[in-house]
Amino acid sequence: MASPTCKVFPLIWSSDVATFAGWAFDALGLVQSWRANDENGIAEHIELHWQWQGETRGKASLNVTRDTFQGMGPSGISLRLDDESAVDAIHAKAVAAGADTTQGPERSVVAYSFTTTDPDGNQWWVNAETGMLDQLRASGRS
Repeated sequence: MASPTCKVFPLIWSSDVATFAGWAFDALGLVQSWRANDENGIAEHIELHWQWQGETRGKASLNVTRDTFQGMGPSGISLRLDDESAVDAIHAKAVAAGADTTQGPERSVVAYSFTTTDPDGNQWWVNAETGMLDQLRASGRS
């Protein structure tokens, strides 16, 4: 029997899903693939796709904060790229959109990266890993 495919999608909670999706498009280039509105036409769920060079690289699910989810505070999301020039291109887009860049771009032993914080306090780490983490993963060391 073949191993099942596992995909992980971050769930991001927001009090204003539509505004958040607009920020994600303007600052990071994520595009809306579908949306669900409540009975009043207000967005309560939006799925975003992150595309780079015409290829879908990841998805994020945006969900409106309801009373039952008040404890679901900010998240951390990683957008992993193949090269540093791609990190620089997205950083330039984020800066042009007025995004709150809280770190970088800078080079570390782990990655060339920058971090930006969206209006709901979620941190987005846009990075091109150096390969060091892949080597650790392959070695089985933690």
